Amino acid sequence: MDVLGLIITAPRVLSQQNLEVGEPTASDLVVRVEFCALCTPEQRVYRGARATYPYWGGHELTGIVETAPESREAKVGDRVAIMLMHRCGACEACRRGLDNHCAYLHPKSRPGVPSGPGGLASRVAIPDYQAFVVPAQVPAFKAAMIEPLACVVRSVKRLRPSPGNRAAVIGAGTMGLLHTAILSRRGCRVVVFDNDPETYSAALAAGASCCERPSALGNPVAVRSWTDNWGFDLLVCTRFGGHGVSLALGAAARGAHLVLYQSIEGNDRVEFSANWIHYHEIEIIGTIAQTASDVYEAVGLMAEDHTIVDMLRTKVVPIANFQEAFEMSLNPQVNRVAIDFR
Repeated sequence: MDVLGLIITAPRVLSQQNLEVGEPTASDLVVRVEFCALCTPEQRVYRGARATYPYWGGHELTGIVETAPESREAKVGDRVAIMLMHRCGACEACRRGLDNHCAYLHPKSRPGVPSGPGGLASRVAIPDYQAFVVPAQVPAFKAAMIEPLACVVRSVKRLRPSPGNRAAVIGAGTMGLLHTAILSRRGCRVVVFDNDPETYSAALAAGASCCERPSALGNPVAVRSWTDNWGFDLLVCTRFGGHGVSLALGAAARGAHLVLYQSIEGNDRVEFSANWIHYHEIEIIGTIAQTASDVYEAVGLMAEDHTIVDMLRTKVVPIANFQEAFEMSLNPQVNRVAIDFR
């Protein structure tokens, strides 16, 4: 099958290429891509921080099913959110309900094409399990936001929030805002911490009770004032690397749950007191990607109220202006840029 792919060939150098990806199998769905958003991996490769060239990025995408086997859930004409992660269903990770780890244990190679997920394309041929039908009430562009929303669904589930919990979200980028939106809808009181005041209006729109600079987490008096003299029950680290993690630990209440959401560039070492963790019974929790069940939950959230992503500052750019789209994605004032392949 020939497709048009958008390939990063060097720092800040892109090209559209006609690529042969092999013929779909009898059980594959062929999906015409509508939108594909640019996430951190694409940004890092494009600006030269991760020199893996040539690179075929794109994993936040949606499209319309063109061909599908008769017995599959997705039918021709359905809009689907696409999760390009490999989930074999048979390995130890998958059997344990950790199918988000299958791709890391058993990466799927694609000989003859550039490395990367390959969602920045005119069409994709995918196994059925990678397609999730999106209800008609969800606008097409927002369907591409289901992938990051599903990742945050998993993170919040691992936090185990309860109504009335005091939550600190460190970072008001895309993922910080999505955490804020879900946690506030779960009845938590959320304070968002970011150094850029330009992000505060979006954080408040997402449901934050107030916004502060991260350094305020180091002020015990301020922390007590936000948390009824207790400390934060839930803490989410989406920005500021190891320094942000250290600030979060210092503001954690007894019995707190702290999620490490971000992928840290450079030095990811954090020093902390083991006794502090021990005596305060603090849980430090990692989270990565999403399971299939997390995707179903994200689809349900979006179908129930697709305004859950409306606080994100988004831009849609036609495929003809792909260079502009990548440059725009590096602007910290924009949460997501999506390329329109229609």
